[in-house]
Amino acid sequence: MKIIQNKFVLSLVFVGLFSCTTNPGDPLLSSLQNQIDNIRIANKIPAIAYGVIKNDSIIVANVIGYRNIETSDEAGIKDLFHIGSNTKSFTVFLAGKLVEEGLISWDTRFFDLFPEMKNGSDSAYYEITLQRLLSHRARLIPFKGESDKPIINYEKDIVNDLPLHEKRYLLVKKVLTYPPIPLHDHHDDRYSNAGYIAAALMLENSSDKKWEKLVNTMSHELDLNIHIGWPDSFSEHNPNGHINPRLWEIDLEEDLIPIPKVLRSYHYFNQHILLCTPSGHLSISLKKFLEFLRLHIEGLHGKDNYLKSETYKHIFTAYPDYSLGWATRLYDQTCFHHRGSAGTFNSIALILPDSDLGIVVMVNTYDRTGLDEIVEVLINKFS
Repeated sequence: MKIIQNKFVLSLVFVGLFSCTTNPGDPLLSSLQNQIDNIRIANKIPAIAYGVIKNDSIIVANVIGYRNIETSDEAGIKDLFHIGSNTKSFTVFLAGKLVEEGLISWDTRFFDLFPEMKNGSDSAYYEITLQRLLSHRARLIPFKGESDKPIINYEKDIVNDLPLHEKRYLLVKKVLTYPPIPLHDHHDDRYSNAGYIAAALMLENSSDKKWEKLVNTMSHELDLNIHIGWPDSFSEHNPNGHINPRLWEIDLEEDLIPIPKVLRSYHYFNQHILLCTPSGHLSISLKKFLEFLRLHIEGLHGKDNYLKSETYKHIFTAYPDYSLGWATRLYDQTCFHHRGSAGTFNSIALILPDSDLGIVVMVNTYDRTGLDEIVEVLINKFS
């Protein structure tokens, strides 16, 4: 494996890379590719998918690098990338649709739909609503990858062959018995995957459809080709996620390897990711993700499409700092953004409404180093 890794590093330096741009003959896009590829090489990123949509047009859509560093299998423009917590914006999107259909409201209280869970739950949660769950304001535990205790306590009480949606129900029931986290001003400190799992239960209850069914229906209606799960579980001709083996206590000398399937299947990490499906387990291709951003940009500028304009505006402005599935920050202008990683891929999506601009960057490695640098390059060039 060490020899293969060394050959891969050499190939980054000496071999021309494989890509698909919107206009590969454009010298500006060629220069941009070289700039981003230098970032890729410097940060040992196997593959980068990056794209920009402005108004209604995709002006850049490019994938460079490799699906798997051990095979040097070139990545392609139609490849799926795992987007981790950027899944949250899709769950919010589903919620917006159900709100418009009158099946639920943003202010629907969790225990109005699940009164049987109230007994045994901490009283601090009695008034939590769909909107507070989607904005990380319900004070539920983070339930991030490092949260071992909730998984261990929860697994004592479940039958492993239960359907996934029933496992999520039992997880939320357990989480609601834990004391609430302290009040925090910044969304990073109150961020909760558990909150999105609870919100997904509310969407399922109000629509009488499983979250997975809601996603697949929306994906079909919008032709987004969303895949629930890892890219290579859909097709082997998709990028593999990569890890640092030492962070997983694997006795290997390499700094980066594709995550072994046996590890992904049987490590507790797998159970955690499956439970977090509504908060972080979707895969999508670059152009389809850009199309998803285009719908939001249109909505922010007053145009109805799959959702009404007023719904989009509510999604982005219900709260400051972190509204519903999107955080707000300033570059030189207002920017709605979100990051996503389940440990083997990384992604970032941004919407700059004042510039009618949407940006997506996705990589197939656990390390997000270099991602912000790429975003800054794209903002400076196109905003």
